[in-house]
Amino acid sequence: MDKFLKIIDKIVIVFASILLIILIGCISVLPIAKSKAFYMKEHKKNNVVEILNTYTFTGESHYQKDEEGNLIKHYYPDYDVNMEIVEIATEHIIDYLYHKNVDSMQFQIDTPEGKIDFFTTQAIVHMKDVKVLFIGGINLAFISLALFICSIIYLIFRRQFVKKSIIKLYSITIISFIILLIGLIIFAIIDFDTAFTVFHYMIFSSSDAELAISFHYYDTLTNVLTGEFFMHIGLIIGITFVSLLALSVIIGKILEKHGNTILNKLLKKQTA
Repeated sequence: MDKFLKIIDKIVIVFASILLIILIGCISVLPIAKSKAFYMKEHKKNNVVEILNTYTFTGESHYQKDEEGNLIKHYYPDYDVNMEIVEIATEHIIDYLYHKNVDSMQFQIDTPEGKIDFFTTQAIVHMKDVKVLFIGGINLAFISLALFICSIIYLIFRRQFVKKSIIKLYSITIISFIILLIGLIIFAIIDFDTAFTVFHYMIFSSSDAELAISFHYYDTLTNVLTGEFFMHIGLIIGITFVSLLALSVIIGKILEKHGNTILNKLLKKQTA
């Protein structure tokens, strides 16, 4: 029975470590992906207004396939886009990704030739897949938090038997993941285009991944959320993720060495 409980203890420790990795991942991704201020800073840095006016709003017609494979005509008039329109587009993207009750991120702008849809059909279809990931990620964060709390309660109950192995197993799990993540970050820095493509094939089906990486040069979505934008936000997320993981290991080591002393001091203050 003791051997069985020890095996369960180790499984719970590793499971709790993985849950913490997921939670730290959500903390690293979800807030910055919802930060309008970050988006707008990137848009100015990447000259998004100039890109839209140079490649999209040129008075030309383009054709692309919809999700059924039918050719759809997209026409953007010769029109000067300003930062206000880019800001509205950004708000629609964020609201659509983070709210279940927002059905579409599409909106229209007034031009001398009449109202037109800002986003293409391909962009709308692709972002439906992205929204599934975001809403799923938010739900995963809450589920992981609940399971993590349950795991911690179990480990507290078994603290006399796991206190020698909990930090060791936790550190091994986290450090292994950090090494893997650093390798992925280096790969992305060296060849971002390949990393971007591989990432999409990993998280989407083949057809959805093809849709995601086949945007035309004139598409408003990819001209607002540029490659530079994804490179910068990816680096920030990666650095934040690795830093928080490393910090958690450091805190764990400190608690391992001085946990009893800290606990005793806190108890003395409460009884004083």
